[in-house]
Amino acid sequence: MDFLMDWKSMGSLFATIMFIRTAVRDFLPPEVNQALKRFFSYIFNYLQPKLVTILIEEFDNSYNNELYDSVQCYLSSKCFSSAQVLKLSKPKNSKNLTFTMDTNQSFEDNFDGFKLNWSFHTVEKKTSDLGFSRSHENRYFQLSFHTRFKDMVHSSYLPHIIKEAEIIKFKNRERKLYTNRSADENGRLWSSVPFTHPSTFDTVAIDPILKKEIKDDLMKFVNRRDFYTRVGRAWKRGYLLYGPPGTGKTSLIASIANFLEFDIYDLELTAVSSNSQLRKLLISTTSKSVIVVEDIDCSLDLSDRKKKDMNREDDKMNVNKIKNGQYSTFGSSVSLSGVLNFVDGLWSSCGGERLIIFTTNHKEKLDVALLRPGRMDKHINLSFCDTESFKILMRNYLEIEEHEIMKEVEEMLGLVKMTPADVAEIFMSCDEDVDMGMRNVVEEMKKRLRSIKEESKEEMKKDVEEDLIIEEKFEKEEEDA
Repeated sequence: MDFLMDWKSMGSLFATIMFIRTAVRDFLPPEVNQALKRFFSYIFNYLQPKLVTILIEEFDNSYNNELYDSVQCYLSSKCFSSAQVLKLSKPKNSKNLTFTMDTNQSFEDNFDGFKLNWSFHTVEKKTSDLGFSRSHENRYFQLSFHTRFKDMVHSSYLPHIIKEAEIIKFKNRERKLYTNRSADENGRLWSSVPFTHPSTFDTVAIDPILKKEIKDDLMKFVNRRDFYTRVGRAWKRGYLLYGPPGTGKTSLIASIANFLEFDIYDLELTAVSSNSQLRKLLISTTSKSVIVVEDIDCSLDLSDRKKKDMNREDDKMNVNKIKNGQYSTFGSSVSLSGVLNFVDGLWSSCGGERLIIFTTNHKEKLDVALLRPGRMDKHINLSFCDTESFKILMRNYLEIEEHEIMKEVEEMLGLVKMTPADVAEIFMSCDEDVDMGMRNVVEEMKKRLRSIKEESKEEMKKDVEEDLIIEEKFEKEEEDA
């Protein structure tokens, strides 16, 4: 009975509404009727959420839309958790897999507490060219949000997407090792291969204190873009790695590049024909890169000009001859001033966030103008193996932290000059037998100690013989007198 009464009540309500509607339409003037419609329409629209929609198409007047690429990269890192249907791919020269939304999929993003809705769509468009009609797929992203977020989207959200996309692309790219060569048929000054060197700060055998100092300096450098702009300096930094051969200079360079995730440009100065070509090579490098010049003292005559003037006659016998103030090496006419301008001239400011690393076995041979801050800002001395670097090698190659003959090793390390490369070569030959590896190192140290003692005896013997000769000569002069 209650059910029937409810239906009767609803019927009466509908009848009343229809009566009022008819009465309003028939008895009210048309002007009042239209005013009421506008009023109720306004109320209805006011209560509805006000949305703004932005379409970001793949192409803009036949040109690639960079914002579309940035959005696609940005959403690829976020849509996996929300979208129902995803596309999976591995782009060329990319390290990681990439997820993208399929057609008509949507995704909700949160930014500073605001919700924004993304969706992906494709539309088939037809174009005519020379009388022929053809269709192509037009892909676009659709961004929807409340109208009150419009300023925030324009001033903060879209710039945030572009910045995040740059970081994702940078970390996902395949890093390269470049080398300079003569321009090929395509006019390229650099050729490249994938950079896959495994050296890291965990494996490089240098003193831990020095290692931390270098890492802190690198992080300080990459985080100071605004500082370099404020003080009016190009965003670059120069390192000089010096020390005997085999002390880990190349491994440290690879570790720095891996730590910063930078590309490497290995510059061979002997292959550069002129200062002009050197400048072209510089401006062809990219930001976030390490420019390396190994064994710079062997590549060009960049020795101290004061010493050079004192030994001008001796320099005539040198392979590098002075020609009009420039030094020629195997047909190269790159000068010291050209190298200085390369490191610290106006053209060095092209691009940014670059390290320039020089290596040498003989720091004392380089001109002081090249060594000053602003060109070689940080000088890093890599010397012979000490206790800490030996333990790193022991952990890397033998996979041990301590050994019973380690104390004997520590006593001899200070007496013999063994480079990390020397120790590593011994460990590599017996990495499956830890005890043999340690014994072989000790035997090599003892052998070198015996050699040092024999050389010392020979030197003492020569000194004694020279003293005897001088004494005999002095006695003979006295007898003649």
